[in-house]
Amino acid sequence: MMQKTLPCGELLKRLHDIFETNANKNLQEQDVTFSQMKMLILLEHWPGGSATLKELEKYFGSSQATIAGIASRLEKKGLIEGYTDADDRRIKHVRLSPEGLALCRRTKVFMDRNEQWLLTPLSEAERQEFHRLLQKVYDAIK
Repeated sequence: MMQKTLPCGELLKRLHDIFETNANKNLQEQDVTFSQMKMLILLEHWPGGSATLKELEKYFGSSQATIAGIASRLEKKGLIEGYTDADDRRIKHVRLSPEGLALCRRTKVFMDRNEQWLLTPLSEAERQEFHRLLQKVYDAIK
């Protein structure tokens, strides 16, 4: 017999998958994926506008290969610029290109619309409470 109520972890995973699929559909015409867009948006708001690949790995909790792959694809598309550290050539930095910044500004509406779509069943008070509870759990286990 199937469970009627799914465990929280399974619900979170399924919500993420639905959210990502919908975001990818909306971003398809921009020729970027949700994962790539997350990196671009992060770089737009990163202090100093530049981050090392190691900092991005830590922030996203992803492997070196995953972050390097995303950065490489974004660099090939001309959306970010990569350069080596002046003091240590083993360290690679990335920053938004002017094209990447323009894309961030154009796609903000898609990203906002996707979040609003996800939260449609909730009232404004429920949205705020949902966000507060998610943040509380995240802060406790990160």
